Amino acid sequence: MEQWIRKYIRASGAPDITSLRAALATTPPDQLLQLITTIRDSKSYTALLLAISRGHPEIAHLLLTPLREIADELLFEKDEGGHTALHWAVEKGDRELVELILHTVSSGKKYKLIAVKNGVGYTALTKAAVSGYTEIVETLLISLSVEQRVSLLNIQTNRYLNTALHRAAYSGHTAALRSMLTSIPPDRVSALLSINNRDSRTPLEEAESWGRKESVELLKSWKRPVLAVPVTPAFWKFAALQDADNQRATALAQAERRIGLLQDEAEQHAAALANQREESQQQIAALQEANNQMTAELANQREESQQQIVALQEANNQMTADMAAMMERLNRLDIYLRTPTDTNETGDQFHEPLG
Repeated sequence: MEQWIRKYIRASGAPDITSLRAALATTPPDQLLQLITTIRDSKSYTALLLAISRGHPEIAHLLLTPLREIADELLFEKDEGGHTALHWAVEKGDRELVELILHTVSSGKKYKLIAVKNGVGYTALTKAAVSGYTEIVETLLISLSVEQRVSLLNIQTNRYLNTALHRAAYSGHTAALRSMLTSIPPDRVSALLSINNRDSRTPLEEAESWGRKESVELLKSWKRPVLAVPVTPAFWKFAALQDADNQRATALAQAERRIGLLQDEAEQHAAALANQREESQQQIAALQEANNQMTAELANQREESQQQIVALQEANNQMTADMAAMMERLNRLDIYLRTPTDTNETGDQFHEPLG
């Protein structure tokens, strides 16, 4: 995995997804997080920041998916322009990647991550409002409580003191404006629409200044007495979207817990198999040793038997030779006994000596 990250950081072309998948298959999440956090390019970019900023969302998905709720430090990392991974995901208009990041960060850190300012004071919401990414605006706000939404919409940029509402009004992104306004109770809207930027303009005045007619009409419709503003159907729709998002997050957490249990069971099963394999290997080794001893004993017995056979053969040969010598003597004796005798002068019989 380390080799892949270093290779990817040095590369300028399309990444090798196949080798990344293979590396991830053998890399535990905590080790993966450590590698992504520590290995950087010359500008201190992590592999995650490079993947998103280079336009490789598939790499970001593969890197982030195993790191749910353990990647806070990584997600708060900034590049030289002060951009986090979330800033870059919004910059690319990638709603799915924005959702993945929001589901990866710890639940208690979501607001803080969305509220992080880049070098010019833009939050992720501000960037979405500037670009008119309505779905991303809704995705960011849905993940927060009502009070957190209000707080986020109150944040002003460093230099021009614009809120996200100012930037959407300036750019004429009426749909994004509507999503932000309907995400909070109507009685909280008036205060937000009264915020002045550095030029002492409210969001309505900013829209009027730049001739954004649709945005002007929308903002004027909200300039009514607070008591006369009902809770609009759009607000309830937004609340329903938030409930659906919460339910999906809960289902995801439950699925992850089930996966964790299955992984634990798999690890226990693997450990049991490893023990069985070790016991089998020990038994095989014992059998091999016993076989080796038996083979050695058989070899010794064979050698002893061969020595005995040789000794028996020698004894048999000697016995055969002795018998042959005895037969020869017997034959000579038989000839001797059959040979006619002679008498000497005294009348005694004598024989030739047997030799």
